Amino acid sequence: MKPTWPLLALTLLQGLSVGLMSIAAILLFTEPQDPKMIFALQGTAFITGGIGGLSSIFHMHRLQGAKYVLRRLKTSWLSREALSTGLYMMVVALTVLVHLAALPISGLWQILSVIAAVFGVAAVYITAMLYATIRAMRSWHSPLTVLMFFGAAALSGTLWAWGISGMLHERIPGLPMALMVVLVITAVLKALQIRNFREAEHMVMSSTGTGLSQKPYRVMDTGTTKPPYRHQTQIWPALTAAQRGWGYGLMAFLLWVIPVMLLVLSPGFDQAIVALVSGSLGLIVERWMFFGDATHSSRVWFADEPKRPSQVAR
Repeated sequence: MKPTWPLLALTLLQGLSVGLMSIAAILLFTEPQDPKMIFALQGTAFITGGIGGLSSIFHMHRLQGAKYVLRRLKTSWLSREALSTGLYMMVVALTVLVHLAALPISGLWQILSVIAAVFGVAAVYITAMLYATIRAMRSWHSPLTVLMFFGAAALSGTLWAWGISGMLHERIPGLPMALMVVLVITAVLKALQIRNFREAEHMVMSSTGTGLSQKPYRVMDTGTTKPPYRHQTQIWPALTAAQRGWGYGLMAFLLWVIPVMLLVLSPGFDQAIVALVSGSLGLIVERWMFFGDATHSSRVWFADEPKRPSQVAR
C-alpha cells in the first residue's frame, strides 16, 4: 500500500514525541540537571505530538464517525490507540503547563514527566499492535513490527535530543554513546524486518487471495467465472526490485551511515544538527517503506454486466 501523508505524520511524530519525553524523563534523574534543556525536549515533544494527532483527522474517511471511535475498547486496537494517544498528549500538555506556570509544588513536574513517558510507551505499543495483529498482512504480522516501532521512537528521540542540544550549544553527557547503541540495535532490527518482508512476499498465496501462511483469515466466497461476475487476485506491493533497492539504500544512507560517520569522526554541535536532518529524512523513508513494501493480496471483483435491481421479493 502507498501510505498517505497523514498516516506517515501520525506514526512518525507520535514516536518522536514519545522518544523525546522518555529522554527528558531520564535526564530529570541525572546529574547535573539542566531544566532549560529538559523543557526544550518536552516542548518539542508537545508540538510534534500535537501535529501528529491533528494529522489523524485527515486520515479519517468520515469525520462523523470520530464520535464512535472509543466504543470498542475491548476489541479494537484502533479505539485503544485513540484513547492512549489522547491521554498521553493530555499529560504532556499538563507537564509543559506546570513548568511554564512554575507551580510551587515540589516534584510535580518530575512526576508528570515520568507519567507522560510511561503513557507514551503504552501508546507506541498500542499503535504497533494495530498493525502487528493484522494476520492478513503477512509482512506486519510479526513481533518485529512492535520492536521496530519502539526502535524508531528511540532513534528519533535520541537523534532529535542530540540535534536540539547542538542548537542550544549544550552537551548532554552520554547521549552520543546512547545514540550509537540505538543505531546499532535498530539497524539489526530493520535488517531482520526486511528479511521478514521478503519471506512474506514468497509465502503469499495468490490462489486464495488471503496472503496467509497457515489458516484462512476469513471464509471467502470462491467466486464464479460465470456472468455477471468474475474475480482477480492482486498481489501487493507493486514495487520493482530497483525501487526497493533505491528505497532501502537511501534509508540506510540517511538513517545509519551519515549519523554513524558524524558520531565517529567528530560529534560536535554542528554535526548533531546535520545528523538530526539526515536522520529525520531517513526515518520518513523507513516508515514509507514499512507501508509501501508490505505484502498482501486481495480479490478484486468485476461486474461484466450493469447492476440490476434485486430479484428478492420485498
